[in-house]
Amino acid sequence: MLSIGELSKQTGASVRSLRHYEQAGLLASSRGANGYRRFDPSAVGFVERIRILLRNGFTLEEIRPVVSMLGAQPPDLRSICPEVMALYRVKLGELDGRIASLQQIRASAAARLAFLEAQQRDGGP
Repeated sequence: MLSIGELSKQTGASVRSLRHYEQAGLLASSRGANGYRRFDPSAVGFVERIRILLRNGFTLEEIRPVVSMLGAQPPDLRSICPEVMALYRVKLGELDGRIASLQQIRASAAARLAFLEAQQRDGGP
């Protein structure tokens, strides 16, 4: 069994993050006789998979529905479950929508800048 500090060192996740994952229902621990959190050694791979999803833009709320499958993943992540793939498909759709919106905002800002530069160059108001 690992202490929260040991789990933090092995995964690179802060102790605060690990407590947050636990509070969010993503990570399970037991309590030792001294009341300290104790984690199964398999929690290392589990936390690493949670962190991969977080780095890829997922929220803890989005991860929660597939959290039970994360523990079943092999450490090399070569076998990804369909639910995680579906999660990525949804996230990609959201990102595509955000990118399209940002491209529209950028186009509008570029057009406005071009107009202002033309006005200044032509001696406009």
